[in-house]
Amino acid sequence: MLERDERDMLRRIEWHIATGDPQLAARLRAGQRRLQRGGTRTGCRVMTALLVLLAVALLVLGLPGSAVAVVALATGLWWLRRWRIGHQEA
Repeated sequence: MLERDERDMLRRIEWHIATGDPQLAARLRAGQRRLQRGGTRTGCRVMTALLVLLAVALLVLGLPGSAVAVVALATGLWWLRRWRIGHQEA
């Protein structure tokens, strides 16, 4: 629960947003809780590439079990990259 002064400050911020950008305020009132993410595919590809490089480094260090685990994680991430994980309200 927020304190009274924190609630007042939040109301002022919301008012400034509503007066500055009415479209954004309308989207927030309509239940849009988060903004659209941009560049998630690129981020997923970078993370997958870093995991593959980590797996190669683990193989060089002589840790094949750890390398297989990291490759499995990278494979799962690559497979799930097209799925959109949304926000559900109760």
